[in-house]
Amino acid sequence: MSKERGGSLIFFATGIYGLIFSVGLPLGRWNEPGPAVFPVVLSILLCASGIYWFNRGKEKEEKEESAGLGGFVQKYKTPLRIIGLTAAYILCLVPLGYMLASTLYIFILFLWVSRYKLRVAVLLALIFGIGSWAFFEKLLATQLPKGILHF
Repeated sequence: MSKERGGSLIFFATGIYGLIFSVGLPLGRWNEPGPAVFPVVLSILLCASGIYWFNRGKEKEEKEESAGLGGFVQKYKTPLRIIGLTAAYILCLVPLGYMLASTLYIFILFLWVSRYKLRVAVLLALIFGIGSWAFFEKLLATQLPKGILHF
């Protein structure tokens, strides 16, 4: 299944979900629309776009050829890197602490996955890592894992 077809199924399922839960709301009249008008229209548009992209993905899928396991790994190399890196981040979050683990996660993400230059990756990782820690810990007073740095 191609990306277009997978995404189209998500659009279609979301549209059906919205239709199911918005039919119980009153539609109102043309001059005084009720609360169901926006969710119903949005759900119909989601279903229509899902059907359109599903058919368009079928055309693209017929043109593509499968290349086996090597082709799968090559095609999904970046998402697999992100999944592996995120799993390592989750495992290291408590022992290292939020600030250190998040800064390292963002640094490796920028350097390895996004291919930023070393200096830019370090700068962005420090800004986002320490900035998110300050936002959650200091501003929102959220309890975050302390880890080896004890703050």
